Amino acid sequence: MKKYLLIMPALLFALTARSQCQADFSFTNNANSFTFADSSNAGSGTIISWLWTFGDQTAPSTQQNPTHVYDFCGNYAVTLTIVTSGFCTSSFTDTVLVNSGFSGSFTSNVDTTTGTVQFQAQPVGANANYIWDFGDASTGTGPAPSHQYASAGTYNVCVIISDAGGICTDTVCNSVVVTIAPPSCNATWTNNSLLVGQQTFTATPFNLGWTYSWDFGDATTGNGFIATHTYTTSGTYTVCLTVTDSATMCTSQFCDTVNINFPVTCPVSFTNVNLLGNMSFTATPFSIQNTYTWTFGDNTTGTGAITSHTYTTPGTYTVCVTMTTPGNCTSTFCDTVIIPNAIGIAEVSGMSNIKVYPVPAKDELNVQFAYAGNGNVTLMVTDVCGRQADATVTSTVSGNTTNAVIDITELSSGVYLLQIQTPTGTSVQRFVKE
Repeated sequence: MKKYLLIMPALLFALTARSQCQADFSFTNNANSFTFADSSNAGSGTIISWLWTFGDQTAPSTQQNPTHVYDFCGNYAVTLTIVTSGFCTSSFTDTVLVNSGFSGSFTSNVDTTTGTVQFQAQPVGANANYIWDFGDASTGTGPAPSHQYASAGTYNVCVIISDAGGICTDTVCNSVVVTIAPPSCNATWTNNSLLVGQQTFTATPFNLGWTYSWDFGDATTGNGFIATHTYTTSGTYTVCLTVTDSATMCTSQFCDTVNINFPVTCPVSFTNVNLLGNMSFTATPFSIQNTYTWTFGDNTTGTGAITSHTYTTPGTYTVCVTMTTPGNCTSTFCDTVIIPNAIGIAEVSGMSNIKVYPVPAKDELNVQFAYAGNGNVTLMVTDVCGRQADATVTSTVSGNTTNAVIDITELSSGVYLLQIQTPTGTSVQRFVKE
């Protein structure tokens, strides 16, 4: 009983202290910008917190004297709640009227592929109304409508922004440029080889509304999303795909090359004989039904299974023969020929006393000469057709005299040419191998 009597006075005191605080405020307005002034009574304590709600679904404020800007006209219930150091809590609510004019705006984002425009109005609020005129005799509502234009052009777009109570209204108009890109029907192709000469072409992408036309590069054509074509001869062909969209009349073309290689089933070669600089060439195999074309390596050409050519300058030349059969089988064979200087001792500056022995030679050929010039001296053995022979040269030099031993054991019996080449000329000697 004594404890009860002690607690009761303290509880009564706390209840009395709480009842002494009272929240209150005043405000001023300048073009929808409201400044709120706290005029609350803290009673016997001090105010330790303020909480303001402005009635427009914006975040509350904990300042003592906040400023708040309203985006839209209307009546808003503003509430201030205070808490004192004596644990007294009080709330006060008053209504403010927002009726000053406001400025609206909007942005637009154009999709150039479809002609669709996404609009966004400002400001955005739950108690606002938006009425749109898209400039093409169509309308819309809402803060962010989407509208598709049927054709490209410049449109005068207007939006009327108003609050739900109809207190304030603003009309905003701007020009919107709508660009619509022409329809695209671009396509490419890939190819696969099934058989020799046969190619399957596949277009990408596939569209049921498109037509696909092919030019295979060999004066033949085809149609379809997938086309198969057989080439009859080797070569590089330019294949072109033309696509047409029947709905939009869009047309595009894509070209690329394809290499066709048939295996050679008609190999050709040739032999040649050098008759004092006049070369005679004979192709193998020989057939009067085949055609033969020659390039002699000195910018001249010839025809026929057997042909001859005279070179005007000594040197090494690449000769090629191309044979074509009646069945369009074509093959080419190339080889080199060496055209030496005239047989005998050429006028070579600085060279003298040339000796080649024994004649005939069996396993070794001895060469001796004097050379007083500058530069290297090269010895080379060729057959009478100008082809270099398999021979090994070992040489020693004593003063201006060179002694060389040439191993000719690998050579077949016959007539050969020894070329002594210097920077100023070439001396050619004939010898016989037993």
